[in-house]
Formats: sequence, C-alpha cells, structure tokens
Amino acid sequence: MYLFFIKGIVQGVGFRPYIFRKAKREGLVGSVKNVGDGVEIIIDDSHFMDKLTDLPPLARVDSYEKRSIQIQPPKDFLIIKSTSSTGSTLLPPDIFTCPDCLSELNDPSNRRHDYYFITCTNCGPRYSMITDYPYDRPYTSMNKFKMCSQCSKEYSDPLNRRYHAQTIACPDCGPRLKLIKCAQNPDTSAEGELNDQSQEHDSQNKHADREIIKQVAGIIKKGQIVAIKGVGGFHICSTIEREAVKKIRQLLGRANKPFAVMVKDVKMARKFAEISQFEELNLNSPARPIVVLKKKQTISDNFDGEYVLGHISELDTIGVMLPYTPLHFMLFDHMDEPIIMTSCNMPGAPVKISTENLLKQELVGWILTHERKIINRVDDSVIKIISDKMVYLRRSRGYVPVPIKLPKPVRPTLALGAELNNVICTANDNHCFLSQHIGNCANIDTMDFLKDTAKKMIRLTRVDPEIIISDLHPGYETTTFAKELSDQLGAKHIQVQHHKAHIAGVAAEHGLTEYTGIAMDGLGYGDDGKIWGGEIFDFANGKFQRIGHLQYHQQFGDSAAVFPERMLISILSTFLTIDQIKRLGISTTDLKTILKAIESRFNCIETSSTGRVLDAAASLLGICRERTYEGRPAMLLETLAGTSRPYELRPNIIQKDNISIFDTTQLFKYLVQNITKDKSRLGATVLTYIAEGMYEIAKETGKPIVFSGGVAYNSIISEFMRQKGVLFNQEIPPGDGGLCYGQVSMANL
Repeated sequence: MYLFFIKGIVQGVGFRPYIFRKAKREGLVGSVKNVGDGVEIIIDDSHFMDKLTDLPPLARVDSYEKRSIQIQPPKDFLIIKSTSSTGSTLLPPDIFTCPDCLSELNDPSNRRHDYYFITCTNCGPRYSMITDYPYDRPYTSMNKFKMCSQCSKEYSDPLNRRYHAQTIACPDCGPRLKLIKCAQNPDTSAEGELNDQSQEHDSQNKHADREIIKQVAGIIKKGQIVAIKGVGGFHICSTIEREAVKKIRQLLGRANKPFAVMVKDVKMARKFAEISQFEELNLNSPARPIVVLKKKQTISDNFDGEYVLGHISELDTIGVMLPYTPLHFMLFDHMDEPIIMTSCNMPGAPVKISTENLLKQELVGWILTHERKIINRVDDSVIKIISDKMVYLRRSRGYVPVPIKLPKPVRPTLALGAELNNVICTANDNHCFLSQHIGNCANIDTMDFLKDTAKKMIRLTRVDPEIIISDLHPGYETTTFAKELSDQLGAKHIQVQHHKAHIAGVAAEHGLTEYTGIAMDGLGYGDDGKIWGGEIFDFANGKFQRIGHLQYHQQFGDSAAVFPERMLISILSTFLTIDQIKRLGISTTDLKTILKAIESRFNCIETSSTGRVLDAAASLLGICRERTYEGRPAMLLETLAGTSRPYELRPNIIQKDNISIFDTTQLFKYLVQNITKDKSRLGATVLTYIAEGMYEIAKETGKPIVFSGGVAYNSIISEFMRQKGVLFNQEIPPGDGGLCYGQVSMANL
C-alpha cells in the first residue's frame, strides 16, 4: 500500500469524492481523509497521482509526498472522518454559483427551484463562513442548520455532487431570507401597495424567498434603497437613475466616488461599456470580480445615456460585475437594467455584516437579510486590464485566502502592511496568505477589523509568528499594534520602508535577486524622515540603494493631500510671484497664509510624492479641487488625457551627490506657459513626462526594472513602462493592498 499526502486547495472543493470515484473506477482499495494541513490517501497503486488529470473545478494540487506503508489492504475504498493537525492547508475562496446549481435553481421540478442558497461542492461561500479547519460543517456558520433527511442523504453519498458540501441546504432546512422595513423608513408613505406580509418568514411557505426577492425588485424599481446581505457583507442597492444614486451618495458620504454596477449579463454591459475578450473572460471567471471597463463614447438608442454619465462615475471608466449568488440571479429575473451594487460602509469603515448594527444606524429604508452568519467579512474584488494584463485594484472575495508563492522559504511571519487600502498577511515556508481587503486603518473600526483578522489568519494558516512586520511610519496604528503584538507573542518586530516593500514584492513575484525598482505612489515615510513617493532603487547583494527620486517640494500640512491647490501653490511659488499665481485663477483666501508658511517652512514637510505632483497638475488644469476619495485627482487626470497625444517635453534630470533628481518644476513651468493649449494633450504630457523621466533614470543600471505603487494603476504610465519591458506585479495589487507581500520578502532577505 502507498500513502500520498497532498497539499493544495483540496478541502471544500469536492476533492475526496473525486478521489473516491476515481479509485472505484480503477478497482482500487484504500481510503481518503482530510487532515488539518491537506488530504491523506492510502491506496494500492504507486502511480495513482498520475491518474488525477481531471480535478474538480476549484481543486489545486501544489505538492504531494509518497511513501510505502505496510498495512493490511482493506476490502474496499472508503472516505473516512477528518482529523486535525498542526499543519496548514489551503482554504478555498468564496466563488460564484456553478452552472449545475443554476440549472437546478431554474428547474421547477427540482426541490431547490428558486432557493436563494443553492450550492454544491463546486461553488458557493467558503472563506466568509469558516471558523477553523479541517473544512467541515462544525467549523462553519452552517453548523446551526440541521440537515433534513434528503440533504443528509445527498451529503453522505460519495457519488452525489453535494457529498460533504458543507454549505448544503434546501428550503426545508437551510437559511431563509427576511425583508425588513426599517422603523425610520423615509419611503414608507410610497409603499402602501406592497405586500408587507412577505416580510415575515413563513417556514411552511417554500416560495417565500422567491416572493421576497420579487418584492425587493419592486422596491428598487420605485427608486428606493435596499441593503442586501451578500456573501461577505451588505451591499447598498438601487437603480442607476440619478435621484436614487444621489440618495446613496448622501447616505454613505461618497460625494464623487464612482459606484460599481451589477448587470444581468455581458450583453447588458456592452450597451454602455467597451469589453475586450480578456475583460469578458474575467467578468465570467469563478471569482466574479468587479472589472473596471471603459465607457462607450456613444450609447445605443435603446439605452439611456444617463446610465454612464457622471452621477455614477465621473471617470471614463465604470466598474461592472456579473451576478455571483443565486439571490443576484433571481433578482435579475425581475430587473431589465443595471443596478448599483456597492459595499455598505461609510468612507474608511469596514463593510457592514450585522443586520442589528445596520438597523441601529437607520441608513436605509429596507434591509434584505438572511440567517447565515458572516464569519469573515469580504469585500468584492476589483480588477483592471492594462495592456492585456490583469491588475488587482483590490484582491478580496473570490481570491482570498488562496496563497501566493514566495521565491524562497521564510520564517513564520505576520506582516501588517501600511494604513490606507490595507491588507495583511501571514507567511511560512513558500506560502504567503494575503487577507481580504481591510481598508483605512486610521479608522477605529477598521483597525479593530485588522486586529481580529490578524488573530484569525494566525489560527487559520497555523502560523506562529517569529517576525511581525510594520511600515516604517511611526504614526501608523499598524506600527503601534505591531509593537504591542510582538511583545505579547515574543516575536521580533521589523519595520520596513514603504517603497522598498512595494518593489520587493514585484521582484519576489519574478524571482529576481538583482534589479532596479521604480516606486510611485501617494506617500510613504522615507529613510530620511521626509515623505517619499517617487523613488528609484538599485538592489544588489541584499541591499537597497536609493539612486534617484522626484524633486522634493514643500507640502503644507496634511490638508495638501486633500486640497490639490495647496500643493500646486507650493510648486508654483518656486518660480512665480503671488500676482502671477493669482493670474492663473488661483485666488484662495488662504493664498498668502500658504505662501508665508512655505517660505518659513512652518507646518511643511518635503515630499517626493508622485501623487502630490499629479494632484497639483490636476488642480492647475482645472479638473480637481478636492480629493474626496483616494487617487481622485490622478484618475481624473488619466480621464482627461484619454488617448490624446502628449506634447513634446523631454525630462530634465539633475545629478546631485550621486543621486538623480527628476525635475518636476520644469513640468509646471511648461504647463503654465502653455495653459491655453488643448487640456487633454496637456494631461497626457504630464503623465508621459513622469513615466519617461523615471524610466530614464532606472534604465541606466542595465538591470531588470520592476515597477509598483499606486501609480501603477494609471493606464498611460503603465502602458509606457510595459512597452519598455518593465516588470509588474502579477498576483498582488501594486498599491498598498500588496505591500505586506513585499514586507515579508524584505524582512526575510
């Protein structure tokens, strides 16, 4: 007999019944079982692994060990009870509803017809509902639902698609929906004709869920707002009519931030968005992410152009996703237009997962909730296609907690990222487990979410940290928490410089040991105590050397990151008088105060941030006066530039103390002198100038070049870099959502 010990995504994905069926067809004897860190197969075939060529859709074998054992062969092949262990296994992510379940959902003769929680071993929630592993029902939030006799029979039959499907349920025994009309419902006066009786759960009415979803569709069509409990948290949902969107902006405090829309299918999305073959492939992928698509310039006659105008997205792009739960599919049985489907949270706060909490805040008039508890909140993932490559803006639902390989083994590590758009991770050996999207850790609730996630990640990945990593910035809450946790656990606390971590992550993904790195983003605490954000490093012999950066400018207080005009005034003051600045239309009442502060360097700090340069350019070109969401000025600048051809402006690079200083003052002198020219071409000039200058410095080393940081989301800059052969992140976000991966790599050099 032979024992195979398999690691990979092999729990909760139908792997054991697959092995059972394969063994039975081959006439083999033995057993298969889950253990804490993988799957164990005992079988009378030394070449059995060679036969596993048609794995279940979600399964993935990363490695296996084989050894001969001396035991009495059993008379049959069995699936036996799971056992626990101290190792770690790879947990599956939450994924969309598979075609088989969708077929049953729409089949009137099927007992799960129109049941919103239909799932099987090949699909449905996973990470959002798990408390521990082995991945068995007692370790999930489905444990409270006792299986009926029919479900129990399916669950126990190795030949059934739902064998050991921990999410197995039906209308007789599973979670049910409930529609709640909130006490302070601002729209109750308009709803006299609605059937209020359907709000209450009737255990005898197997069609109650279908009727509730139909009622919700009616509420949404009337322009009202509904909070809908999904896989990993609540969504705020409405039509895409202007007044409904305006209500959501007021409710959530999102004055300008673009909203994602959900569409019934790709055909509906094509009415207002350009979709490439690769974008369509990602829209339809099992992860079902939000895909950022280019808006169409012209809209077909049968589709209202208002759908793609600024009340949804002020950019030339729009985030689109397809249905991924049975509830979504059922909702679109009654909807013939896109709907807003955005995370239910205030800016900076984590997505809401509690019905009770939502009721207390009285955000919406209606709540569509369900009985399954969300253990791990998980936001929707967001991707963007640049130069036919997938770029993660947010890696969360559908991808987490699938690990990312490290190029070499590392010590048990917990990395806490930075502050904005944060993600944390645990790592051990060659695996790095990135968490779901955490968010802005300056927010108290979000920081509590991070702390809770850190504890869960340590438990789920079985990593006992010997190293705890934080950003170099002394004022971040994550830095304080890292110090506290390292003392508590007896682990070593290491602080890693922000931009070095960005490029170290790209290098690790490509297995590079010597390279040149370009990091461009908003801000990061530098080795010299200044605010960095446009940096070039040479990496050799395990050490970073800063060989270039954007020219330093004075940043007047933290408010300069919110009001781009303040950064613009700082840059213009280096070559213009106050009267010349005023003639450009800059007449803020604070102008004299800002100039005086800059002159005396009061409440100012020097910064080489690319983000602040792009902010200032957006202000000068008259397209952004306030950064109401992260990256807004730069994204509006990208929208302004579009496909316009830049004007000719060669980068000016100054050598000082063996460091290349990229002159950005020259850029603003050019903009001021040519301010009456085509604004779109000027926008393209800004982005191309930045890209060319940074590349010119980096290429001098002759080494492979990597590029990361939030600016890598900019299509114009990134396409320029890709044409030059520069390497990018592949499986992690280039922004702060991937920073923790680079921190792990750096701390384990």
